[in-house]
Amino acid sequence: MIKNCNKNNIQNISKLILDAIEDIASTLTGEFEEEKILETLDSYIKMDICRLSHKNIFTYVKDEKIIGILVAYSSNDIDILDKPMLLNLKDKGILKDSFEKECFEDEFYIDTISVLKKYQGQGIAKEFFNFAFKKAKELGYKKVSLLVDFKKEKAKNLYLKMGFEDNDKLVVAGNDFHHMIKWI
Repeated sequence: MIKNCNKNNIQNISKLILDAIEDIASTLTGEFEEEKILETLDSYIKMDICRLSHKNIFTYVKDEKIIGILVAYSSNDIDILDKPMLLNLKDKGILKDSFEKECFEDEFYIDTISVLKKYQGQGIAKEFFNFAFKKAKELGYKKVSLLVDFKKEKAKNLYLKMGFEDNDKLVVAGNDFHHMIKWI
């Protein structure tokens, strides 16, 4: 079942985010050791305003534990959502004005979908996508977007089958990504 994230129960969420975004986690946290990355991600999740805030996370619960997550938000809010992370980096001596562009104006942006390995192949990601499409419509968006790494052709092919189309090429954390959109 998909439900809003409860900031008092964030078990597995940071690990699921890290599994999905890999190198980008270091860019967002300013950390390179897994334990410190996870600690920083936990702090972001507990914030009310942040790209990775509990308010932008939807969880899939099975067997009384969080086994999957969807992180999605309005592309129009990205500057506000990124500010706490940029302040965290500044406190660590990393001066950045912004992160690389991941989405464009007026998009409902799927930042992350991640499912624990044991539960993959059970249609949970598809449920998350359908949930995101419905949520985007409810919020008045005409398109949903996401990024897929150039190296992940299997994932890209899945998104193409779901109705996403190539929109642009973006570079994030030194890696090339397809920016894809789906009109809803």
